[in-house]
Amino acid sequence: MKASVLLLGLGRIASSLEKDPLRYHPCTHAGTVFSKEFRSKFTIEGYFDPNPEKRIEFESDWKKVLKNSKATSDKSDFLSKKFDLCVIASSSESHFKNAMEAMDLSIPHILIEKPLCKSLKELSILKERANRSGTKIWVNHERRYHPIYKLVKDKLDSEEWGEIKSIRASVLTAGRFPGLAFKKSGGGPLLHDGTHAVDYLDYLFGEAPKILSAIKKIPQNQLVESQMSGLLVYQNSIPVFLEAGGERNYFAFEIDIHTSSHRIVLSNDGHRLYRSKSSDLYSGFYSLKEIPFPNPKNSNPWIEIYREIYENISGKHNRISGGLDANERILKTLLNIQKKSRKSI
Repeated sequence: MKASVLLLGLGRIASSLEKDPLRYHPCTHAGTVFSKEFRSKFTIEGYFDPNPEKRIEFESDWKKVLKNSKATSDKSDFLSKKFDLCVIASSSESHFKNAMEAMDLSIPHILIEKPLCKSLKELSILKERANRSGTKIWVNHERRYHPIYKLVKDKLDSEEWGEIKSIRASVLTAGRFPGLAFKKSGGGPLLHDGTHAVDYLDYLFGEAPKILSAIKKIPQNQLVESQMSGLLVYQNSIPVFLEAGGERNYFAFEIDIHTSSHRIVLSNDGHRLYRSKSSDLYSGFYSLKEIPFPNPKNSNPWIEIYREIYENISGKHNRISGGLDANERILKTLLNIQKKSRKSI
């Protein structure tokens, strides 16, 4: 079967990042749907963005496949169409509204960009509505679907790479005052970027942490934080230092995991693996020495999440990785960090 898709939001993650020659591909929703892997499984039948310039750019980029699929950007046509999947790649503040409208259209499967909602009240309403209608909802926390990040979880679960002792998780943004980008969305870098790190921590541990301390930096005349850091404790008293924002002149995502015998660094700039071996500098001591990182054949999370969604649509299985319960824990953790934080001096 070929699944019909409604795409809401036509910006970077929806489409335009596909033109970046340095990224792996596909790296967007449109790029994945129109990829060799999925062009026979999905078709975009409807698309919309309130910005007409984005609609024009999207139509220019994908004019051939859109023409062949007879897709429409006229919202009045959506009522007469039957969609199997709604992809919500719009601005963060519109996620809840668009998800509710997708359920009004009786669309049975929804994929939403992070963050799922801005508040627990929104999430509670969305969750109740989804449970009542039987709607299946995914959130695009892509590292949960990344084969390398999944491999690391398997190694840690089996303790093949030792027992987890501590973690440092950083999502550092490139702007001098990154919070400004989110002031209209009701949250700063912690909610909009830090959610990726907290999602992977939830993927590893499956429970919400205790939050021991948190500090936020809010520059003068700014509505939300530009930097947030916190000390979290997960199961088995595992400490995690989390930082989001950071006012650096670069972007960096990094999960640095120390175990009893290994160090694993998961990063947007490349992954590294170290193992305890006899030291070359000190007799009777052990040091961490870098060893080759075992890379899976496929390392594209976009392929994995769309494969899981298609298998649900086609009735092959009912699995949802990181569903609403996980995202409720993630949002609670983010909001609790915000609540417990004190302003830095």
